[in-house]
Amino acid sequence: MSNYVDRLYRLSGYTLNADVLRFVIAYIPLIEVPLVILAVFMKFVVIRNVLLIIVLVLIIDYVAVLLYALVRVKTRAGHFDRGIIITLLTAIPLLASNATLIDVINTLALVERDPEIAREFRIILRDVREGGLDVISAIRRSIERVPSKVYADIMGLLVESYRVSSNVADVLFLKLDYLIRNRFNRLRSTTQTLSFLLEIYLVMALLLPILLVLMAITLSPLGPIYLGPLQLDPTLVLIITLLIYAPIMGYVSYILIDSTMSSI
Repeated sequence: MSNYVDRLYRLSGYTLNADVLRFVIAYIPLIEVPLVILAVFMKFVVIRNVLLIIVLVLIIDYVAVLLYALVRVKTRAGHFDRGIIITLLTAIPLLASNATLIDVINTLALVERDPEIAREFRIILRDVREGGLDVISAIRRSIERVPSKVYADIMGLLVESYRVSSNVADVLFLKLDYLIRNRFNRLRSTTQTLSFLLEIYLVMALLLPILLVLMAITLSPLGPIYLGPLQLDPTLVLIITLLIYAPIMGYVSYILIDSTMSSI
C-alpha cells in the first residue's frame, strides 16, 4: 500500500499531499472495519445509525480522495500527451544548433506554455543543479515521474540518441513526424465518429419522438394504445418524450461526444 501511495505521489508530480493520501488509503479501512462490527452488534438503534453514518462518511472520503488522486494523474498525463508536439517543435531546432542538453531543458522550462510541462522541466533542472544528478539520470527520473507513454517514448529516445549519436535532432524529427501523422489520423477518425454520433442523435432524440407522437395521434381514432398496463394517449406520449426520453437521450449523447472528444 505504501508503494502504491508513493507511486501516485510521484506520478502526480509531487503535487499531492502524500501524508494525507497515505492516511486515507491505509488507515481508513482499518477504522471502518471495527465500526461496522460494532454497529452490527449494537442494540441501541440511535448509536447504530450514528456508527453507520460515520462509516458511510469514511467510505465517501476514501473514494473521493482516491478518485481525486487518479484523476490528477490522468489529467497530468493528458497535458504531456497533448503538448509534447509543441515542445518538440521548440527543442529540435535547439538540438540542431548543437546546444547542450541542459541548455535545451533550461530553455524549454522558460518558454514552455503548458504549466505542467514547464514545471516538469524545472524539476529536471532542480535535480541537476541541487540534487547532484547528471542530466541523463535526471531525465530518466523524469520518465518515471510522468504518467505519459508518449513522453516516456520521446525522452527515452532522446537519452539513447544523445548517448550513441550526434544527430539527436534528426532522430527526434522522425519521431515528431510520426506523432503528427498519428494525431492527424486520430483527428480524422474522431471527426468520422462525431459525424456518426450526431446522426444517431438526430434520429433518436429528435426524429423518433416526433414520429412516436404522430403515430399516437394517427392511431388514436382506432382505440386506446397500451404499453403494458399503461394507456398511451397523444398527450401522455408527448409529455414522456419531451420530459423523460429527450433529456435522457441528450445526456447519453453528451457523454458519448465528450468521451470521443477527450480521446483526441
